[in-house]
Amino acid sequence: MTKECCRFLLNQIAFYHDAIRPCCSFSIEKNNLFSKNYTGTIEGIKKYLEVREDYINKFITGEKPPCYNGCTIYENSEAENENFKLTTLIISHRIYCSCNCIYCEPSSYGDSQRRSYLNKQSSYDIMPILDYLKDNDLIEENCRVLLCGGECSEYPKKELAYMLYWALSLKCELLMLSSGIKYSELIAQTLKVRNNILKISVDAGTKETFEKVKRVKAYDDVWKNIKKYIKVTKKYKADNTYVELKYIIIPNINDTIKEAQAFIKKVRQAGCEYVRIDVEHEWIDKNKYDTQKHTNVKKIINYFFDELYNDKIIKIDFEGVEKDWLWSFVKDKYTIPRISR
Repeated sequence: MTKECCRFLLNQIAFYHDAIRPCCSFSIEKNNLFSKNYTGTIEGIKKYLEVREDYINKFITGEKPPCYNGCTIYENSEAENENFKLTTLIISHRIYCSCNCIYCEPSSYGDSQRRSYLNKQSSYDIMPILDYLKDNDLIEENCRVLLCGGECSEYPKKELAYMLYWALSLKCELLMLSSGIKYSELIAQTLKVRNNILKISVDAGTKETFEKVKRVKAYDDVWKNIKKYIKVTKKYKADNTYVELKYIIIPNINDTIKEAQAFIKKVRQAGCEYVRIDVEHEWIDKNKYDTQKHTNVKKIINYFFDELYNDKIIKIDFEGVEKDWLWSFVKDKYTIPRISR
């Protein structure tokens, strides 16, 4: 028997430095559902799985669980009584980061002191928890693992090595999110084998704008490291393994044609073959229905696609189908093959 269920609840688990949740829904965080104040214990993950199973069963029997109330990112899926395996794991239990992006923890583009506070927060060893999930056959084969943060290159070296080995042993698709500020030989090693993607958010084409967005002086180091990572992928040519450069459009910061032109020039110089465009999420939430404010953002999006869509080397993609209202004009104009899941 199948019944309507939340896709995130059914298929996904996200580890944060102080909680386990199926997603990033504000309603879940606000109402302290699932495992809050998590410290990395096996007992904590067992408790989370019990609550998760209870909520899934409520969906199956036609009852809406507490996490459904007020949720703004609900996506429907079908729940089968006998299969609750996880297909997506988001690992974000360490939040230390080497930069201070204005769109992280934003409130009108963030508090410049917020990152100093976050970098001091405690974390835990996630490997016993991941081993528990694997040993108890709770993870689907060919799953997707997102290695986030913070900054994954700043993870303790021993933990990062074990985590990458663990992910590779699952034969999963591994997506690593990085600022590119610190070069990691361990991450470079994963780019020699199939199904590993390194996504680096540069968000600028010039040094001046980079420093406005990232609030650190590392522009030259980032592009140097990008070239080193890309060199590895081109040498080994593993299937579905590549470096993807991301540009998050931030209104009034980097939303100019001049900045987009400079970014595309750097992308070509680095030999990158994959670009992803996004728009700063807080701006989207505030301005979704204010169409007058969409004009310039759509102008920049259109420029990127006009420049890169027919490029024989670079593939361009956009972030998230949940923002169809923003991307619809692009999708009407172009047939966009999604780069990755």
